[in-house]
Amino acid sequence: MKKCGRIVNRLILLLGIAMIAYYLALGVFVRFGQSLQFLWLLGGILCIARYLYWRQVEKSGRYPRHRKLLRALRILFCLALAFFLTVEGVILCGGMMEPEQGLNYIVVLGARVNGTVPSGSLRNRIRVGVEYLRDNPGTIVVLSGGQGSGEEISEARCMYENMLAAGIDPARLILEEQSTDTAANLRNSRSLIPEGASVGLVTNNFHIFRALALARNQGWEDVHGVPVATTMLSLPHYLMREFVGVVYETLRGNLTF
Repeated sequence: MKKCGRIVNRLILLLGIAMIAYYLALGVFVRFGQSLQFLWLLGGILCIARYLYWRQVEKSGRYPRHRKLLRALRILFCLALAFFLTVEGVILCGGMMEPEQGLNYIVVLGARVNGTVPSGSLRNRIRVGVEYLRDNPGTIVVLSGGQGSGEEISEARCMYENMLAAGIDPARLILEEQSTDTAANLRNSRSLIPEGASVGLVTNNFHIFRALALARNQGWEDVHGVPVATTMLSLPHYLMREFVGVVYETLRGNLTF
């Protein structure tokens, strides 16, 4: 048992080092200050602290007295981990769907704008939206996203200007510049789309499940996902953040599995 415990403790140390290294890699190669990015640093510190604590326990030979409490905490941790992995599995499956062709409308959901320049995530959504419009000349697009902190123009306006530069006819572009979150994106965009129209939601693959679930909860019927690929470096962070988003929207009653 002691040998098994040492192995587990070393794995926890490696996990902590990996989490801190990932936090630094995100900051250096993407940017520091991303939403919930600090959780990787915090998780790494906690893992290393747990390793050091258990090493001290082993050296002293004074193991915690409350074994039943520790056992209960381990069971709770395993249940929480199983829940986390289940939700992440559902999120990953949502991002693997093939986009439906010939839709009447697509809605490109906004993402961060750095001043007037689209972030990497938004740039990829714009690219996929442009490709879809070129392949489906009868499709109209709703560009959905308001103006947030650090953004000199709205996310919708940023997408509009980039799509114009890519040669898309402005008559096919509809702007929705009031939304500040996904639920509002969908609610406000729906008011601009005729009843009964088929709609595709253009967003990152990790975001497809939540976007579709929110849309259906709002009464959208003929709605489909148009996934946008995410870089392998950013994907773990966005998957972790998306888990938080799914749980949050579920607790608010905006999302049902």
